[in-house]
Parts: sequence; structure tokens; C-alpha cells
Amino acid sequence: MEGFLYLIIIGEIILGLIGALLLAGTYALLQRTRHPGLRFAILLLGMGANFALFMNGDASLLLAGALLLGLPMAVLLPPFLFPSLAGGAASLRRILLCYAILWVPGVAFPFLLVISGLSMVPAIFWHTPLSNAVIYAFLMVVDIALAAIVYRIAGALTAAREKTPG
Repeated sequence: MEGFLYLIIIGEIILGLIGALLLAGTYALLQRTRHPGLRFAILLLGMGANFALFMNGDASLLLAGALLLGLPMAVLLPPFLFPSLAGGAASLRRILLCYAILWVPGVAFPFLLVISGLSMVPAIFWHTPLSNAVIYAFLMVVDIALAAIVYRIAGALTAAREKTPG
């Protein structure tokens, strides 16, 4: 069992690193796209592709798989669609920092689902596309909200640092 846990953690690290690369590529694409509707469509397409990839797995796999493309799209949504929520336009460095901050608890979500016993709740346990869609949608809403909070805090810290003399 212990060796299997290490494999899961290594898999999540690999998914997170690939997710960071996909985030950087999508960031470059969104920088060149000026229409907000098209930006939203790109981000929604990325989230949808991530769900389609993992929708037939169990909830833990779905949560781990969200590190690949779901979390990067959720992190990009506030600065590109709602810059006022994100404290203004964000640089790639700030976006990658936000991704790293949200990636850490994202790694723990599948384990928390199993440890808490929620994975045995019938609505979650059946891992049908519908139950997985509800879980995934909830995860994306939480990730987007957390990203907006991280951006606001980072923006406030940056503003405070700029006001400080020295």
C-alpha cells in the first residue's frame, strides 16, 4: 500500500508539472486573444477537455486529474475574465505562483476524499458521469474562488510593498 501511495503522489506531481506547462501555453494564447467571449470559450474548453478525460474514473482520479488542465484553466479565469476580482491583470509569474499555491491542496484533495469517508457516499461512490460532473463543477468553482482570493492577497501585498519606502 505504501508503494502505491508513492506512485499516486509521483503521478500527481507529473500532472502538476504538465499542468504548469499547459498553463503557460494557454496564458500566451489568452494574451493574444482580446475578445472576452473567446477567452471564456478557451478556458471552458480546457476545463471540459479535462473532465472528458477523467469523467469515467472514480472521484479520486477525477480530483487528481484536475491538476492537469482543470486547475490551470481555473487559475487563468479570474485575471483574464474578471481582472477587478483578481486585483488587476496578472503577470505569468503571479499566475504561476497562484497555481503553485493552489496545486498543493489540490494534491491532497483525493486523499482527503478517501480519508474523510466521503468517497463511500452513494452519490459520489457510483462514479457515473453525472456524479463526477457535480464533483468536478464544485471543484472548479472552489478553485476559481480560491484563485481570486490568492490574486487579491498577492495584489494587496504588492501594493503594500510598493508604498513602503526603501
